[in-house]
Amino acid sequence: MKKIIILLLLAGGSASLFAQADTSDNYVKRFLNIPAIQINIVPDSTVYSNKNLKKNEALVIIFFNPDCDHCQKETKELLAYKNELKGVQILMASPAPFGEIKKFYDEYGLSSLPDMKVGQDLNYKLASIYKVKTYPSIYVYDNRGTLAKAFVGNIGIPAILDAVK
Repeated sequence: MKKIIILLLLAGGSASLFAQADTSDNYVKRFLNIPAIQINIVPDSTVYSNKNLKKNEALVIIFFNPDCDHCQKETKELLAYKNELKGVQILMASPAPFGEIKKFYDEYGLSSLPDMKVGQDLNYKLASIYKVKTYPSIYVYDNRGTLAKAFVGNIGIPAILDAVK
C-alpha cells in the first residue's frame, strides 16, 4: 500500500512539474520582446503606446503603486541617477486612479526626467501580461527591444544600469 501511495505522489508531482514548466515557458515568451503598450500618461491622460517608443534605445518598464514605500524609494533613486539614465526610456505604470498617479508625478518632480513617462495602466492590461503581483516590478529591455533583465522589488538603479549595458 505504501508503494502505491508513493508511486501516485511521484507521478502526480512530476506531471505538475511538466505542466508548470510548459506554462512558465509560454508565460515568459509573452514579454521577451516589448509587448503592446497602452498607458494613459500624465499630465493629460494622453495615450502612450509602442509607436511612441524611441527606436534603438533601452526601455525600463516599472510597475508601481503611489502608496508603496519601496516604489517611492526607487523613484527617489531614479531622480538621483538622472544623468546616468540619459538615453534610457523609462515607463512607470500603475493601476491606481489617475489623480493619485498625477499627484505622485508632481510630488516627485518626475517631469525633470525627460525620457520618463508615468501613467495609468487602465484595467491592469499591461501588468496582466507580466502577471505583476509585487511593486515595484521592473523589466529592462535592451536597445533591440529584447528583455535583458526582470526584477521584483526595490533593487536599486545601479542594477538597472548594469542591465541596460
